[in-house]
Amino acid sequence: HPFVVERPVSPRAGLPIDPDGLTVLWHRIRINRHEPIPLDIPALIGRQPVCPRIAIGGVPRLVRVPSPRCDIELRQHGASVIVTDLRSTNGTIVSIPGSSSQKLRQGESLVVSAGTVVDIGDGNTVEILPIERLV
Repeated sequence: HPFVVERPVSPRAGLPIDPDGLTVLWHRIRINRHEPIPLDIPALIGRQPVCPRIAIGGVPRLVRVPSPRCDIELRQHGASVIVTDLRSTNGTIVSIPGSSSQKLRQGESLVVSAGTVVDIGDGNTVEILPIERLV
């Protein structure tokens, strides 16, 4: 079960807005079939994720997984999600629906959509879930 450190929510410009004009819509991620986590702030996922000294786009949510080989960042940008391989040992495998799988190496990023599955090694997967209104 992943360990999640909650951080305050602060809406950012450029994110999808609900028809009511007031509510920001967020993607969610599901790690290893656990409870969904909103991407209201960037998420750093890894064995021992650490907040960067300078956090662009807000202080990230840290999510621990039992894998010594992965460190990725997920952040919502508009209606898309950006996956960045930070320090994985063997690369990160990204499977976008309707496309062949792609391997990200350290420092590489990829824009993905709902339905994408990110294999971060050692049996750990991250699923990008559709945008939804959070209450």
